[in-house]
Amino acid sequence: MHRKNLAKRINTMLTILLLLLLIPLFLTIFCQKMQLEELLGNVNRTAEKEEDADMLFCIVAKEISADAPEECIKAQCVIARTNLKAAEETGTELPGQMTMGELQELWGDYFSEAEGKIREAIQETDGETLQYRNHYIYAAYHAVSAGNTRNMEELYPDLDMPYLSGVACYEDAQAPDYLSVLYLDQEITIEEKDSAGYVTKAQMNGKSYTGEELRGELGLKSANFTVTELEPGKVRIVTKGHGHGFGLSQYTAQKMAEKGEDYRKILQYFFPGTELENVE
Repeated sequence: MHRKNLAKRINTMLTILLLLLLIPLFLTIFCQKMQLEELLGNVNRTAEKEEDADMLFCIVAKEISADAPEECIKAQCVIARTNLKAAEETGTELPGQMTMGELQELWGDYFSEAEGKIREAIQETDGETLQYRNHYIYAAYHAVSAGNTRNMEELYPDLDMPYLSGVACYEDAQAPDYLSVLYLDQEITIEEKDSAGYVTKAQMNGKSYTGEELRGELGLKSANFTVTELEPGKVRIVTKGHGHGFGLSQYTAQKMAEKGEDYRKILQYFFPGTELENVE
């Protein structure tokens, strides 16, 4: 009996000793596994971030000229990132983008310089988005306003977008494509305009249109236009600005950048009451 107890105790001690010897090995394997998972996670996150940066680059390159001032391009990067994140969050259509092949054809020998300029702006605004009440805003933009940007609440009073309240853009009248003239064989009557002078309701050949609908139908640069009847059935249409007129005017943003304003001040001017938040 004594021998059996002694053997049992020896076996127990050997088991404990073996466990004590194996514990460091288990800990080493566990730590290595954790480090490997963290490394793989970092690799995946880096790959995802690079993929997002490539997509954002192709979006920004479509939305603004690489010749624009640096701070103006940065502002557009924040706008593009905001709209991209909002679309991903809501499952709606992503902003339009150009392919690398299209950009190489567009820029030609200027490709490397243009790409570097836009990618640098993306990096310097890394993760920054515009938010209102902890939600991504509708970061609207257009090429040239008609002298003032538009107030969204005038058209859609139920939308909570006080940051699209309309601001002065007097220098837009100096833009090369500020005015355009079109002659048509049509009968057009303007019925309503908003405070920025954009047509909201009109008639053409007896059919009712919104200003944006008529703009699309006639291929006008904006819905800010006047109609002069030259003779029955013949009109002259004079259009001011280029684009829908909401949010940031790229021409005024360019002028602000040329005067030394940074992209944060540019965005705050066009989207008052919003916050610049980092989502990364």
